[in-house]
Amino acid sequence: MNRKTLRIRACVILSLLIIMLIAELLYSNFTMTVNRYTFRSGKVKGSIRLVLLSDLHGREFGESNARLLEKIAGEEPDIIVLAGDLFDRESDEEDIGRVCAFIAEAGKISPVYFGMGNHEMGISKMAWAELAERIEQAGAVVLEAEYVDTEINGTPLRIGGYAGYYRTPQMDTSDSARQEKLMRFFDDFEDTDRFKLLINHVPTNWLDWGYRDKAPVDLVLSGHYHGGVVRIPILDRGVYAPYVGWFPPYTKGLFEGEKATCVLTTGLAGAKGMPRFFNPPEIVTVELDAG
Repeated sequence: MNRKTLRIRACVILSLLIIMLIAELLYSNFTMTVNRYTFRSGKVKGSIRLVLLSDLHGREFGESNARLLEKIAGEEPDIIVLAGDLFDRESDEEDIGRVCAFIAEAGKISPVYFGMGNHEMGISKMAWAELAERIEQAGAVVLEAEYVDTEINGTPLRIGGYAGYYRTPQMDTSDSARQEKLMRFFDDFEDTDRFKLLINHVPTNWLDWGYRDKAPVDLVLSGHYHGGVVRIPILDRGVYAPYVGWFPPYTKGLFEGEKATCVLTTGLAGAKGMPRFFNPPEIVTVELDAG
């Protein structure tokens, strides 16, 4: 085989690899997937379907997020749960208005419950309390160290929200008064016979520190890890997660413990400028059924 033939073959192979790389990047950043889980509990009297989204970081899927809204509507949810970082820390007024408009449209499909993420809590353009007011004006129920009692399809629920490290408030604040207030929230939230649904953006306590064997919360809905951003094919493992580091054991799925179960979504956007790879944007549907 002469050098010219070798060069041609090498160019063809390189071109094919580049095309495959571009195709995968497009797929993993623009093609939404829906993953569905079923969770059974004796506390559930009537079936409840919820859609879980996280980590949009202000991006759009179609004009005014029309493609995303269509996907959500197609799941016919009883409630929509937004588990934080729908906004980005650097969101400007236009970005904030666009995400609030998406929340308002989502609310036309079903009631929306919004749990804060670290980006909402640290947004640079306004205080998080002001942002929470804007989200509520868009029609969502905002829960940050708060809960509401409600009933859906005959099932009594307690829905709570907390952005950070559950039952370890010192990870989020050095203010002792704030820590005491948070501990009271955790105690009060758990003190019920209702089905306890917690929107907790950061999943670290539940998945990496074993709190699903310690804290009596029926179902926790989380994001934050972006599925590891880049996933390893075949192994289906994420490459990196905040705080946990490289090759984290938990980046996607439903994980049961002795006292709690955590559903972790890979979310919808990349992280810190890094595009997703082998990791398409994810919408999660959870069916709560009688156990």
